[in-house]
Amino acid sequence: MTAAILLAVYVVVLAGMGPGVLRRVSWVERAPRLGIMAWRSLTAAVVGAVMAAGVAVVLPASPWGADLAHGLHACPVMLRDAYAIPPGMPAVIASVAAALLACAAVMARLIHGVGAELVRDRRERRRHLAVLRMVAHRDERLGVLVIDHDAAIAYCLPGRAGPIVLSTSALAALDDRRLAAVLAHERAHLRSHHHQFTAVARGLRRAFPFVALFATAEQEIDRLTELAADDAAVRVSDRLTVADALLTLALDHSTPTPAVAAAGRRTGQRVRRLLARTPPLRAIASLTIGVLARAAIAAPLAVAALPALLVIILD
Repeated sequence: MTAAILLAVYVVVLAGMGPGVLRRVSWVERAPRLGIMAWRSLTAAVVGAVMAAGVAVVLPASPWGADLAHGLHACPVMLRDAYAIPPGMPAVIASVAAALLACAAVMARLIHGVGAELVRDRRERRRHLAVLRMVAHRDERLGVLVIDHDAAIAYCLPGRAGPIVLSTSALAALDDRRLAAVLAHERAHLRSHHHQFTAVARGLRRAFPFVALFATAEQEIDRLTELAADDAAVRVSDRLTVADALLTLALDHSTPTPAVAAAGRRTGQRVRRLLARTPPLRAIASLTIGVLARAAIAAPLAVAALPALLVIILD
């Protein structure tokens, strides 16, 4: 029971304090890829801790508890007592039933929310690609699809062999340097599979709309994927050119829903960040953040397994 209580406290602390901490620290914008990892780890840790708490409550009263004890070469009675709920049959039955219902509800909402979002996202991309095949022509030199449009549009359609799409107005407005920066930005989205990160974040928000953490995580992951793609563009161009390209596209911009675009979302903030020339994180700082992000996910498993480990040691 102690493990379940600790995991419940862990969930409350992470969900309550985690978003505020990540939104205040400066390294998230300096290293957006690490920021994406941190937000994904935070959401995964919360979901994992809820599930682990349910398992910790159900385990001693289920037939799997004895099987686990034999598998670990531990005393079944000691293992049951390590996870046990305080004495009282009504309390045991009520706690186990509540834990089972909670686990089932979390899994059902998780599968429905995230699964439905991934399916919907893929369906919209297929529809959009079908339209592009009818109205766009391929520019073999650039390796992009070109559509006739009065607005300066540049976006990529994620997925396997997803195309980059440019409008004729965008090609007219961008010189070679700015065009190279825009293409590098879109290729970074495709290469890093940013659409999967944002789709899962949307799915979690849909699955648990009453949890503020997931709504905040969706917004931040969406924002940070753009910053990460901007940084990728800077590596093949320079900050001024990337900022200039963003402003050029933002002056006249419209992007289809299932697409990921170079401009149109928080352009002013992104341009200011590019012009600020903030130094990158040191390697040791990046390594530390990466370890902590993974530790946040591993912690629920460690807490849930701790009573069993103690039984093995003491038995």
